[in-house]
Amino acid sequence: MYSLAQAEIAEAEVNGVGGNVAPSMCLPVRLDVSHGALAVREGVEIVSLSGRLFTIRGLLSTASPVEIGVIIQKHFPELKDQIFNLEFPLDAARIAELERIRAGGGMKLRLDAELIANKLHGLNGPGRDQPAAEIVWGYVHRHRLTLQAELTIPKDVWISRVLPGVGYGLVHVVEFPAFPMESCQTFEHSFKALKQAEERHKLGFYDDAVGKCRTALEPFFDPEAVDPTHPQSRTTPVLKKGWETKLGKATYDWLNGTFGAIKDASNRPHHSPNAHYSQFDSQMILAITTAVVAYAARATDSEEKK
Repeated sequence: MYSLAQAEIAEAEVNGVGGNVAPSMCLPVRLDVSHGALAVREGVEIVSLSGRLFTIRGLLSTASPVEIGVIIQKHFPELKDQIFNLEFPLDAARIAELERIRAGGGMKLRLDAELIANKLHGLNGPGRDQPAAEIVWGYVHRHRLTLQAELTIPKDVWISRVLPGVGYGLVHVVEFPAFPMESCQTFEHSFKALKQAEERHKLGFYDDAVGKCRTALEPFFDPEAVDPTHPQSRTTPVLKKGWETKLGKATYDWLNGTFGAIKDASNRPHHSPNAHYSQFDSQMILAITTAVVAYAARATDSEEKK
């Protein structure tokens, strides 16, 4: 018959915690509880706050109840601006599913929150000289107060606060001497494509990032007719034949196999509209493509200087 509590969900303050060992999403809930119509021997115990998170595909995770344990009474009528963190356990499969649902944008979720409150009655006063803190409370009835809210976690918050906190796509970085591809005009197209891939990856557009890696390989290939007897027939990209003379057959065969593997790995969306790349996929393909293009540029540069 009355409003007891108000909750504010701080979408911009959502965090990932626990790393890749115990990943969880931490959702801050700012809670105000007040009741100005309580008699001297009436009280309400705010017991706990819990919640469940849903995606468009169903239940995602359930948070363990956060214990509150505060009694609202005539002499203490409100709990003001208190923040309680609901932690929703995740795992690698659920995080990858969230990334597929997000598809490069913000993360849309639904929160079903539950606040447990016990109605109380004072058994012993207070008397004229008895402080209110010494009241012995008796349990009368339990109330389950529910709240349903639609959440949209901004893309920049998801990328900068949630994903790093849950260790998604975490890898060990191995440094190697980089060849300045921007100084080699032959590979200017590849260099620009890889820079664009890096930018798209940082924004969370992993399919686009992998697509730019494919683009970076274009200068290495020439179109070749599938049927040599019919030059006008369908063509397929083949590693430039001149490279075999320039670099030697062993290096040529190695590059041909490596570039072919990268192309195969980046072909999934071209064969199925439901195939997408995760953050980890994009990281690995970008790192490998960059390393191999740098190696090819260095090898070419060395041969040209002989």
